[in-house]
Amino acid sequence: MTIILQARMFNTVPRIASRPRGMPAALALTALLAAAPALRAGNLYVPNGSFESPSTSLAGPAIDSWQKAPQPPTFDPNVFGAWDNLAGVFTNTPGSPVFIDNANANQLAYLFAYPQLALFQDDNSVGSSDTSPTHAFNSTYEPGRAYHLTVGLTSSSYEPLSSGSTLQMSLYYRDASSNLVTVAATNITFDPAIFTNLTHLMDFQVTVPTVNATDAWAGQNIGIQFMSTVSPVLIGGVWDLDNVRLTETIEVPNFSFESPSTSLAGPAIDSWQKAPQPPTFDPNVFGAWDNLAGVFTNTPGSPVFIDNANANQLAYLFAYPQVAIFQDYNSTDWTGSAPTHAFHAKFRPGKAYTLAVGFTSSSYEPLSAGSTLQMSLYYRDASSNRVAVAATTVTYDPTVFTNLDRLLDFQVTIPEVKPTDPWAGQYIGIQFMTTTAPNLIGGVWDLDNVRLTETVATVLNHPGWANGQFSCALQSEPGLAFQMLAATDASQPGTNWTSLATITNVTGSSSFTDTTTTQARRFYRARQSP
Repeated sequence: MTIILQARMFNTVPRIASRPRGMPAALALTALLAAAPALRAGNLYVPNGSFESPSTSLAGPAIDSWQKAPQPPTFDPNVFGAWDNLAGVFTNTPGSPVFIDNANANQLAYLFAYPQLALFQDDNSVGSSDTSPTHAFNSTYEPGRAYHLTVGLTSSSYEPLSSGSTLQMSLYYRDASSNLVTVAATNITFDPAIFTNLTHLMDFQVTVPTVNATDAWAGQNIGIQFMSTVSPVLIGGVWDLDNVRLTETIEVPNFSFESPSTSLAGPAIDSWQKAPQPPTFDPNVFGAWDNLAGVFTNTPGSPVFIDNANANQLAYLFAYPQVAIFQDYNSTDWTGSAPTHAFHAKFRPGKAYTLAVGFTSSSYEPLSAGSTLQMSLYYRDASSNRVAVAATTVTYDPTVFTNLDRLLDFQVTIPEVKPTDPWAGQYIGIQFMTTTAPNLIGGVWDLDNVRLTETVATVLNHPGWANGQFSCALQSEPGLAFQMLAATDASQPGTNWTSLATITNVTGSSSFTDTTTTQARRFYRARQSP
């Protein structure tokens, strides 16, 4: 059998073609992304993050994947019952007067408001159904990444919390003695004036800022904990929680151009380096080259206030060819000091990258229609040249930029980094460069809120043929749902492809086997569900 494989991505839709002819002789995979996916942070798999396991008809103390804090010596079971019963899962019944309308799936967790009662999970924790760690939650704190833990919370309607009851959510790691060491924490206080609807979850978040290589938690396994920290005088009532989400983002230093602070405008930009003055530039006509890029304050109440800018400042770039700002591991800024290496993210094989930024034209110095700017992701070669990996050209069109007081988002995407790519393992670079034609020189670009996200590339891989059936693996961000489609002709419209199965890629890697394989040649595609 010979299997001929072609994998392509159309709107993040991988495709594989298989043709059985005896024994396998060769395998080949290629990938092409025709359109950028929606910008999102890298989702990390949290086992049983929605508390759906084990299934219960009403409520029960068992919680898969999550370990409970041990019973404290001061706890009196004669007053409160068994310690193990104070945390567990319950079903969310549609039509019930206490139905939680924005819960994820069918079950939630409950946590009684008693000091030190907690649920936690890490690489070495043990869930209710296990006798030893499964190591299913094996994400680690990576240098150059920031981490955001989000959970939905409310008070039980059956057993309401007392006003002032508190709960701490935290991200931690284990030290050499296996102690849980908090890296970041948020304290939530139950206030009826805030939790006005107990049948609706409210999201709360805790963030670990960019991890440095010298941090004690760098490279350590991530831990998640929810602990009741209620005062003894307020013991009683129950927290309901659901939909635990952990995301990983790449922090871009001075992404919002807030540093250094300026009262009006100035050419200094922390963390960003400027392109050198070209030989053809005439300062007698345009002034100092250094002044053509910088930061400015966005003043509320001003007639040109940009209403969706991030924080208080933005960057500006004069529309002159080669005016640019860029940042990478070895870039410097206006201070003239050595590189800080603060931006040390790398292109990692198997990952996809999306750079997003908000643009508009200055209202004070409007751009000419047709003015262009290029945004790009690059790496430095052995000679330290900046080599573009992917780029997008933004063209100023007054029919698109209809409101100059509002930023429009633009993106550039690298769909998948392969181990053989020259940029694999290299430091990521970001650049914004004006590429306007000489006859359109003049006017200013305003830009803000630089976001760089890393996600698992969506691909079909590991194809195989056994017992007359084709199989492959689907790799994507955890939690996404896909339809597996098949056709005998890859060129036919997507509406004519046959749906074979629906896969929810819970962990980020799922297997698929086509049990209906009968054709001599068949193409496969995974289409992400809404």
